[in-house]
Amino acid sequence: MERYTDCPQILREFLSYHETIKGQSQKTIQEYYLDLRIFLRFMLVKNEMPYTTPLEDISIRNVDLDFIKTITITDIFDFLSYLANDRQSAESINPGIGSAARARKLSAVKSFYKYLTVRTKQLTENPVKDVEYPKIRKSLPKYLTLEESKRLLSSVQGPNAKRDYAILMLFLNCGIRRSELV
Repeated sequence: MERYTDCPQILREFLSYHETIKGQSQKTIQEYYLDLRIFLRFMLVKNEMPYTTPLEDISIRNVDLDFIKTITITDIFDFLSYLANDRQSAESINPGIGSAARARKLSAVKSFYKYLTVRTKQLTENPVKDVEYPKIRKSLPKYLTLEESKRLLSSVQGPNAKRDYAILMLFLNCGIRRSELV
C-alpha cells in the first residue's frame, strides 16, 4: 500500500483494511484517501474559516478518534453543503461540485464510519448512518434528427465505407453502446 504519510494513523488503518481485507483496487483506495482527506480538512476548520480558505494547506496528521467522535450529523450536512455550493471543481469555473461527486465523497465518509463502528467498534455512534445520498439526475440520451442522420450517413467515405456505414446504422437504429458494438 502506498504510504500516506500526511494522514492520521486511523485513516491509514482504514485504507489498509480496504486494501488488504476488502481487496479493493489502488484506484479505489486513492479515491477514499482523497475524499476523506478533504472531509477531515473541512471538519478541522469549518468553524473558523471563510469557505474560500484553501483546504490543501491544512494538515490532518493530528486527527484522532476523539476528534472524529465530535463530528455530528450537522457537520456532515455542512460538509455536503460546502461541496454543493462552495467547493471549486477542476472542470468548472462555477462553485460547487455535481451530485455524483458529492455522492462518492459521502460514500467514502459512510464507509469510514462503518469501519469505525461496525468493523473495529472504535465508535458507538455513526452520524452518517441515516444520511441520504444526493439525488443524481439522469439525463436523457441525445439523439440526431432525421436530417442530421441522413447527412451523417451520406458523409461516409473511404476504404472502410461499408463497415463504417453499417456501424453508424447500428448506432442510429438500435441505440447500442460503443462497448456493445465492439
